[in-house]
Amino acid sequence: MHFGYSIKRWDCLSREKMLQRMNEEVLNSLELKDGDNVVDMGCGLGATIRFGAQNYPNVNFTGYTITPWQVKQSGILIEKMRLKNAEVIYGDYNQLSIENQSVDAVFGLESICHANGFDKKAPLKEAFRVLKKGGHFTMVDGFLKKPENELNSFVKRLYRRVCDNWALKCFPEIQEVEKRLIKIGYKNIKIEEISYKIAPSAVHAPFTTLGFLIKKYFQGEKLNQQSWNNLKACFCIFFLGLSRNSIGYFKINATKP
Repeated sequence: MHFGYSIKRWDCLSREKMLQRMNEEVLNSLELKDGDNVVDMGCGLGATIRFGAQNYPNVNFTGYTITPWQVKQSGILIEKMRLKNAEVIYGDYNQLSIENQSVDAVFGLESICHANGFDKKAPLKEAFRVLKKGGHFTMVDGFLKKPENELNSFVKRLYRRVCDNWALKCFPEIQEVEKRLIKIGYKNIKIEEISYKIAPSAVHAPFTTLGFLIKKYFQGEKLNQQSWNNLKACFCIFFLGLSRNSIGYFKINATKP
């Protein structure tokens, strides 16, 4: 479950509406046309590509995940919705089984953060490889605004808690990602901080997760460590986000010339 995006006054009251707004924001940034092929780098259960397939019936969406159960479950959801233009494939977004210059748009929604390095070189380079000339790339994620070693001790402890509980080696660092995009060859790079627009969703996240765990408990289901880790990370990211000079939520758009 990713953070949502709040545009209109009452969006903040509905988590589902904010999630829908985020999907709309990402897909609109790709400037999709009929016949386009789109790749989601790290799709999870494929919520965004299912939304895209519904709203862009003449565009083909392919998501990649390295988690087998997500491939199976997303396939069930896609079949249930009778979508013919969406699929989820097992694969590493650092090494996609796609030919060079063969897709029209690539995006990563809170997924590229899981790659190695503060500049996230591998997935950014791979997205560039598979994009056609003129293709669009979008990355939406949480970013460090300064090097990790410049964070104060309290913020650094919160940051490391989030990384450990969400199985992240490190957040992307906004300056390093921008440098890497330029070095790889992307053009028309636009970086926009959207922290305030996801803030209402960040408030929802820990309580939504806590409610989910309580429901599971009373249903007699055993709560695994991953569920507890997710809850701890949600609370930590809420307080971490208050350090506006250290961390922010950004949307990056770029094209392949």
